Amino acid sequence: MVSIEYLRDLLAWLQRDVDPDSTPQSLPLLLHEVASHMTSPLSIRATAEELGVGRDAAASRLNRLVASFAALWCPQFTESSRRMDNAQMKIYLTDPLLAHLPTRVRAGLRVPDMTVLNEAAIAVALAQAIDELEEGRWISGDTVGYVRTGGGKEVDLGPAHVPTASSTELTVPIEGKWVDSGWRSEAQVVEKKYGRGILATKSVLDMDHPTWAIPAPLLSLLLR
Repeated sequence: MVSIEYLRDLLAWLQRDVDPDSTPQSLPLLLHEVASHMTSPLSIRATAEELGVGRDAAASRLNRLVASFAALWCPQFTESSRRMDNAQMKIYLTDPLLAHLPTRVRAGLRVPDMTVLNEAAIAVALAQAIDELEEGRWISGDTVGYVRTGGGKEVDLGPAHVPTASSTELTVPIEGKWVDSGWRSEAQVVEKKYGRGILATKSVLDMDHPTWAIPAPLLSLLLR
């Protein structure tokens, strides 16, 4: 809960970086559209139609959000944890404040969902850790990625290749779920796919499950 003056300064900074020639309301609408779809692959064409701009214009604004470190691309990973360039990507806003900004400066927009913010915060913390190990991976969209299972399910953050002193290793798959109940199905998706993983949820629940349940705020600190 920051002041409206702070939000307007933040908005003005982003406006200059992302689309200085657009109307004052265009950026809040863009941020709201991103915040509403952070947990699923984003259709640039549908986003462009929703915003009333061309596809190239929408793609350019999204890429500028990433270049300004206000957003993070999350591509689909292959079975070998490599980026699939021909698949739709998810995109996360890098701070919950950016997700709340549209509702503070424009009437009629929905407040972001906590499950969405939970997943985004974890993805951003992991991406920052990976980019610190290999600088430049954030901008190139090669930090975190989601994975499709054979049954049509999705693992929020699949294993990513990271460098070690002697070789490379894979990060642990992570599933975000900001609830106290109804999380077991997500844990089973990760377990069936990888045999291990972390379920980043609201509180410590059941440590007997092969997929660890870790409070998301604690996980975010561990990833940093």
